[in-house]
Amino acid sequence: MQPIRVAHVVPDLNVGGAETALVRLVEALDRTRFVSLVVTLRDGGALAARAADTGARVVSLGMRSRLPSPVALARLRSALRAFAPDVVQGWMYHGNLAAWAGARLLARRPAVVWNVRQSLATLAHERRTTRLVIRANACLSRRVDRIVNNSRASAAQHAALGFDPQRTEVVPNGFDVELFRPRSDARGALRAALGVTPDALLAGMIARVHPVKRHDLFLGAVAHAVRDGLDVHAVLVGTGASAASADAARLVADARLAGRAHLLGERADVERILPGLDVLVSASGWAEGFPNVVGEAMACGVPCLVTDTGDCAEIVGDAGVVVPAGDGAHLAASLAELLRRPAEERARMGARGRERIRASFTLERCAERYASLYASLAGGAARAAGARTPRR
Repeated sequence: MQPIRVAHVVPDLNVGGAETALVRLVEALDRTRFVSLVVTLRDGGALAARAADTGARVVSLGMRSRLPSPVALARLRSALRAFAPDVVQGWMYHGNLAAWAGARLLARRPAVVWNVRQSLATLAHERRTTRLVIRANACLSRRVDRIVNNSRASAAQHAALGFDPQRTEVVPNGFDVELFRPRSDARGALRAALGVTPDALLAGMIARVHPVKRHDLFLGAVAHAVRDGLDVHAVLVGTGASAASADAARLVADARLAGRAHLLGERADVERILPGLDVLVSASGWAEGFPNVVGEAMACGVPCLVTDTGDCAEIVGDAGVVVPAGDGAHLAASLAELLRRPAEERARMGARGRERIRASFTLERCAERYASLYASLAGGAARAAGARTPRR
């Protein structure tokens, strides 16, 4: 049998939850059964080389605006026509819209899949252009073959906004439990790298610096724990979480955490940083569906303190603590309480988290779900194409 050809359309391949999930999926799919093309609307990004290493072709359209121009659509059509996909999958709202438009421009129509990553209780937090794109997604949702959400909360919220629930299914994120695992040397190595004492407590947040992530609440919670007498340091990783970032520096100064906030920026070795933490914090105020970093931390045996956004509460279960979104006082009290627990108790909590990931959220399970979806849609697309081809 010929391999199934899947084209992915994504805004870019900078480091982020959706982008990482896309690259992991392409890495995990059986290359004898699937051939992949990745089209970025803007420039490639830090993950482009990793995607190319899988054997996938990576094409960047070089868009400067957030909406596809006629020139960009022509380039997209050319890339898709050369690849001849059986399935075109969009990632995130702008990628979804471009995937639908690109597929419509082809003589042989492939199946179209959308991937929706975030929870979306309201459009109020989105940019005006993004609101327009989301509404366009909702209107066009009955013209695509399938919509994949990574959380139940996200699926329900988007259905309320007009996305077709009959075409929606939930495929949770998957994690490589061999890469993300407890490491006996991680605790000492991370503290030595940061220049802190071997017994220092480390609370980590791995997220781009953006108002939705609520770094202010995280840093405020760490500052509260310090005032309570705990020897705790904040570890921040992600886009914008570097000493060169004025926003990050302001957040640290506002929390009065000079000397106790370690800004590591983007890192390619998160799997070695996570096992060295005492607690992983996800303080997001909104727009989380299934944060990759929460699953990664759990796979590494690290207890998680998360806000009740998306499916976080369901995912974490008894492997961490859940607090209301936007409640800084509750977050601070919970962080201090977690850090005061005996290390053995936190270790047992982390072990429960790893077992939850191994039982329900492995990368293999996620890839199998997508493989089954692509196979079923490719067969349907082929039958439809045959029905549209006139007999000679």
